[in-house]
Amino acid sequence: MSDQLTQEHIDSDSDSTDGEAAGPKFTTVSRSRFSSRQTIVIVAVVALVAIVAVVAVLYMRRGRAEPKKEGATVETKGESAAPSEVKLSPEAVSAAGIEIQGITQRPAVSLLKVTGTVEANQQQTQQVTPLVSGRIERVNVSLGDRVGAGSVLAIIASPEVAEMHGKLREAMTREQAARRNLQRVQRAENRAGVLSAKAKLDEAEATLKRTRRLIELGVGAGKDLVTAETAYTTAKAEYEFQSNISLNREVQEAQTEVETSSTEVEHLRTSLSALGVTVNEAAKDYHKENISFIPVRSPVSGTVMERNVNAGAGVEAGKTLFTIGNLSTVWVIANVPESQVGSIHNGTPAEIRSAALGPNGIAGRVNYIDPRLSEETRTARVRVELSNPGERLKAGMFVEVGFETASGSGAGEDLVVPSEAVQRIGDRSVVFVPKENEPGVFEARNVELGGEQDNYHRVISGLKLGDKVVTKGSFALKTQLMKGSLGEGD
Repeated sequence: MSDQLTQEHIDSDSDSTDGEAAGPKFTTVSRSRFSSRQTIVIVAVVALVAIVAVVAVLYMRRGRAEPKKEGATVETKGESAAPSEVKLSPEAVSAAGIEIQGITQRPAVSLLKVTGTVEANQQQTQQVTPLVSGRIERVNVSLGDRVGAGSVLAIIASPEVAEMHGKLREAMTREQAARRNLQRVQRAENRAGVLSAKAKLDEAEATLKRTRRLIELGVGAGKDLVTAETAYTTAKAEYEFQSNISLNREVQEAQTEVETSSTEVEHLRTSLSALGVTVNEAAKDYHKENISFIPVRSPVSGTVMERNVNAGAGVEAGKTLFTIGNLSTVWVIANVPESQVGSIHNGTPAEIRSAALGPNGIAGRVNYIDPRLSEETRTARVRVELSNPGERLKAGMFVEVGFETASGSGAGEDLVVPSEAVQRIGDRSVVFVPKENEPGVFEARNVELGGEQDNYHRVISGLKLGDKVVTKGSFALKTQLMKGSLGEGD
């Protein structure tokens, strides 16, 4: 037992010695663990402070945003759903100028849209051709120039015109000679015959007076008076015959020559005038002018659309030199499919749209439908005549043509909504419908629409007769709705 106690004492001392040796190691580990825990606590405290700060900032921002929500709010159905309602305060409704209109019905009309091409009005387009052959002396206009009716486009040197001028001068010379001859004949016409007849008349008159005197004195015979009266009548008739110039053969021949030469001169003048040549024979230097020149004039006012010649070129009669077009009115030729030609007739309203016209189109009416179909495309040419202020539509331009056609017999009436009420949000067409018994609350409702006519869209689905929609102010509601979808909340 003494040995056991001694061993226990030795083990106890050994444990004490080991414990003393292990003491410093235990202290170091404890201190390391304490440092790690302290670091974790500090990080946790800092994170907690940061979270509190963020929450405080968000709360303050929300507090500042609260007053703006008093005028307008956006409500959604579900967290992931797009906003479907807009709520405005009475003040905001007044500021937005909200106006509401009911859904109505109109006679069923569909809009047939086809492509078309702008063409110059053929009734106001002229091709300028010369009536004689010759050589182009000079050209006065270029492509695109505006010209007035009667403007000289070019000058042609024509041998044919020069020859006609020569014939005209010859005819004028013959006319002048014939007139001088007539004057000579009228002055010297059969003077001897007139004098002889006058002498006989004077003698017969004297004899008649003497015979009558003798009869009055009672010494004359009655037969002598008859003989004297007969002689006087005969002498007077002879004198009157000789005095009548129009019956004189020489005078008649002179007058005929004058009339013939005058007719020839007038004929040549008319021919030159028809060719566009103005003859001014009274001018002092008429004989010095180049009589072969003939002007080519524009028959109408308009724009030079084609110029086919240059100076020095030879031309033939009837060859087109210029094309003058008046684009104040134009034709739009629409290509209408064979299956839909029957729905269009003369007078059908049409609307033409093009990028050159901006957002607004030009209204017109059908005034001609070609009775022949194109064999290649199986379409009919339908013509719409339009006024073209400012000549914004150019020949050759492509346009979109919309024809207002009836939907068919028994089609009844279509629901229509004002175009002003329709807003586009992405690929959706939306109208805003005021909610009953909730003033200032507007539902954004998706609608499917058809064609547009007279600022009204045909309603296919989404609305019914009697519904009301916002017209004026719908864009302000769209803006408010878009802000709500972006999470701005105002």
